[in-house]
Amino acid sequence: MNKHYSIGELSVMSQIKAHTIRIWEQRYGLLTPIRSGGNTRYYSEQQLMKLLNVALLRKKGIKISQIAALSEKEIIDQASEHTKSGGAKETAIEQLMNASLHFDQSTLSNLFNLYIEEYGIEETFEDIVFPFLKIVGNLWVNGKITPGHEHFFSNMCKLKLFSVIDQLPLPSTSKPHILLALPEWDYHELGILYYYYLLKKAGYNCTYLGQAVPADDVIQTSKKVKTSYVICTFIGPTTEKEITNYVDSIIKELPDIHLYISGPHVVSIKNKQSKRLTIFWSMDTIIKKFNLKA
Repeated sequence: MNKHYSIGELSVMSQIKAHTIRIWEQRYGLLTPIRSGGNTRYYSEQQLMKLLNVALLRKKGIKISQIAALSEKEIIDQASEHTKSGGAKETAIEQLMNASLHFDQSTLSNLFNLYIEEYGIEETFEDIVFPFLKIVGNLWVNGKITPGHEHFFSNMCKLKLFSVIDQLPLPSTSKPHILLALPEWDYHELGILYYYYLLKKAGYNCTYLGQAVPADDVIQTSKKVKTSYVICTFIGPTTEKEITNYVDSIIKELPDIHLYISGPHVVSIKNKQSKRLTIFWSMDTIIKKFNLKA
């Protein structure tokens, strides 16, 4: 993990404006930036953790002047107490970031339980988990957290979802069959797993193949289970040619299905959208198409 952070990176991770961070430095001495040989300001991992705790306490209504008067240990203890006692949306980013950076499985699991108890599984994922994952993804791409941090958090999310899915009743046999899969190069499973949860909850017959599935396997399975719809997401690194080949194979070999695809890379083939291929840019498309929410 990169131990040095710019003020902009601190701002992204703490959700506090860089201007505010500078004021807190100057007025209260809250953080002490390190200066490189070229006089560039940067911050240590310890200062990042302190800022996350400060941000959490501020959102709990504690004045910055009161926080600045606390010792380092008092800030940590009070922030920890607030993390254990509640899972409010307004402090979720700071809570999740702190637990994820420390690989704190116990705290992260407790936070999930608190969020789900307070808001339900859908609001927790749509309003807390997915927005947080966008921040985590940007930090990973820029080398500010390791793949381990991202995998730790996303795998915890998947465990929670699998647990909830396992408790859902058997689907209705009257609804069409839907197959969900990621292409063979893609392991970013959380988004499509959430679609599986919504569809199964709504009573659809689903075959969930998950990550890293070759197009041939999608085709053969779809034929056996008489699929009406296939949903694929393209999140991991790929090329226009790979996406085109994957999509064309499914469309050609499964003439009776409708294919839904999404992900940051599908913009490269947006001209291929047709009566049998829908490119969607948000989960609202799937929610509305299959009437997944009352």
